[in-house]
Amino acid sequence: MYLVYAAVFLLTIILIDLAARFYYGRKALHLLENLPSFHVEKPLPQKQAVPFEFQSSGQVTLRGSIYYPDEMPPLGVILFCPETSSNHWSAVNYAQGLIDNGFIVVSFDFRNQGESDSTSGYQPMHWVSEYEVDDLRAAVGWIRNQEAFQDLPLGLLGISRGAATALTAMDSLSGIELIALDSGYTNDLLISHYMQRWVNVVVPGLLLKYYPRSQMRKTLDLAIAYSQYKRNCKYVITSDFFEGLRGKKILLIAGAKDSYVPLPITRELKKMLGESCSDLWVVPQASHNGARALQPQEYDRRLVSFFRQMVVQPAPSPVSGGVTASVVPVVQQSGGQTLATNMNEK
Repeated sequence: MYLVYAAVFLLTIILIDLAARFYYGRKALHLLENLPSFHVEKPLPQKQAVPFEFQSSGQVTLRGSIYYPDEMPPLGVILFCPETSSNHWSAVNYAQGLIDNGFIVVSFDFRNQGESDSTSGYQPMHWVSEYEVDDLRAAVGWIRNQEAFQDLPLGLLGISRGAATALTAMDSLSGIELIALDSGYTNDLLISHYMQRWVNVVVPGLLLKYYPRSQMRKTLDLAIAYSQYKRNCKYVITSDFFEGLRGKKILLIAGAKDSYVPLPITRELKKMLGESCSDLWVVPQASHNGARALQPQEYDRRLVSFFRQMVVQPAPSPVSGGVTASVVPVVQQSGGQTLATNMNEK
């Protein structure tokens, strides 16, 4: 008889646990997939931009625009990664100071965003998936294959999910030493933030007191797995990419009033980045992605100063030296496709 009572009691505990996992798992899923509304005003196409396109994994065509500095030799190339709810035209909202000070800015749309093609069944969100990482690597590869850019240093500027993608992919981006991140995060840090929020807001105090946190994390993991299944993707949930930071320098920009990526997340990120991140600029009163809107001159000054570190200073010319060739970016049309080329003037 005691065995029957024990079996019934055990079965009851299992059923309660399964019911709790299902109930709270649905609430956790809602928090994971509740994409904040940022009310981003979509920028208009820019006349001075040069359109381009390239192929990413799965033969998906990605599109973007290139901005050249006026009447000056380029100092370097900055690859711009936009936020989730915007597009590649938003580069001028953040990188205009770089363009005005001699940098070429290459901006592109990730798949299923802006003017780029879509992967069937994929529903992108603010979480970084393997698709965004593939697209960023493909963009870097395209730049490196352009003759006009081969002798120029390459840096990276990311906004929100674009910044998170840059963080996720940076261990495999060899040759890129300087990375600026505005409102950046990692999936791991943001999920931990959501877990704390989920636990404190959704779970009753009595259950919170006696239910193991490890079991709550497993419930959240189930919600993450289901979200990946629904959206036909795989989120990148790991911190291993911080192991590939040797030789890289990172600038973090954060808004003090950012409710989506709260400042404690940014401070924890800086701690994880270690010596690679010696500069965190917290902008008072700024919301998510709002630093330049509030302090445009200081924003531009900091970006230009940061990326000038990658510019190689020319060696002094011999007293009897001759004339050196200058590199000027031009656009050449070939077979209906826009290409970036160089023209050497002697």
